[in-house]
Amino acid sequence: HDSARPLLRAEDAVACFEDAIKYGAAVLGVPVKSTIKEVDGNQLVVRTPDRATLWEVQTPQVIKPELLRKGFEKVKAENLEVTDDVSIIEQLGEPVRITTGDYYNIKLTTPEDLQLAESVLTEE
Repeated sequence: HDSARPLLRAEDAVACFEDAIKYGAAVLGVPVKSTIKEVDGNQLVVRTPDRATLWEVQTPQVIKPELLRKGFEKVKAENLEVTDDVSIIEQLGEPVRITTGDYYNIKLTTPEDLQLAESVLTEE
């Protein structure tokens, strides 16, 4: 798990590990709440994906070691671009299970994120 998401609940991490044992790879995630727009280079809307199929992924991302090694070999051999660890597994055509996480498992990247995290922690 990374330090950018310090509000991870232990039970969510355990569930993600259990899913990885069953499926080979798992990642925490939550259904997207906002409407997402795909745009072109001029920031003109091209399409609106179906929100019902979109999930925001979080950490942890849990992968069986032998599967991850195989994935890294493919990425290196084919010079593939990946954005996160489970993207490597997607490149293999292997399943990645999304384990339902928690909306409070936010990534702390901006001052506003830190303020939100502080307010969550003071509520508990």
